[in-house]
Amino acid sequence: MKRILVTMMVLSLLLAAAAARAETVLPEDSVIPMGVERSADLDGDGAPETLLCTLDETDYDTPLTVTVTGEAGTATYATDILSYASAYLVDLDGDGLTEVLVTGDEMSDDYCTYCLRWQDGLLYEVLFPDASRSDENRDCWFRSGYGLITAVDGNRLTLTGTQDVLGTWMASRDVTLASTGRFEFCDDGVWVRDLGNMNDDIWEYATLTLTAPLSYVDQYGQTGELAPGDRILIYASDKREYAWFATPDGITGVLAISPDYERGWGWLVEGRSESECFEYVPYAD
Repeated sequence: MKRILVTMMVLSLLLAAAAARAETVLPEDSVIPMGVERSADLDGDGAPETLLCTLDETDYDTPLTVTVTGEAGTATYATDILSYASAYLVDLDGDGLTEVLVTGDEMSDDYCTYCLRWQDGLLYEVLFPDASRSDENRDCWFRSGYGLITAVDGNRLTLTGTQDVLGTWMASRDVTLASTGRFEFCDDGVWVRDLGNMNDDIWEYATLTLTAPLSYVDQYGQTGELAPGDRILIYASDKREYAWFATPDGITGVLAISPDYERGWGWLVEGRSESECFEYVPYAD
């Protein structure tokens, strides 16, 4: 009980922080137009480099490319296949080196963000921690971060992408460019959905309708029970043990979950398959 109460308190703080931070607030002069050369001093040596980002939106089998030309030579970097991508120049950590940020859609309900640095005639990847859509995060790093950039606060990026926990839904986590030279999570591992953007249509199609009673713990550590026919919206999860929910009439609480290893995908709720607990669980392909 004490552990669940602590997780509810932590989530309350995360939701408060999410409500306080701004939406994507990269200034206009940071945008890199696709197919247009841009001049900028990327490595802080006083000499400008020429940067060009290209993306063929008519061909979904081509990557976005970033090409930088400077006194030390020319280097080109190719992302994975992206659509609807945006690119930005920003000095995230104020060290005088300008990062190239690329964020876009992989066209499979998956989203990713790249961060590049120019040094000695080469483009280097800044690595991101694992935050994949399916598995729980592991202690390893990848060439791109999972999710679109949806908010920027100094050295902190909010990345938002789909997660598969009792359905597929958009959720966010924050990363920061650390002194290690790579991005690291700056939260305690909870993916959070922005309830402020939930309109009536989303409440209608994204809620789960119970077919069996489920017990829960509210933010005060008190136990309750949801009844068959009740509707809930999952809005946060640690992708291990807990899923937070809200109801249309304002009840909030946390359910005990665990991966359904026997089935090979999906989740158990109080030890029962999610298919035994809800009428329909909406997963995206």
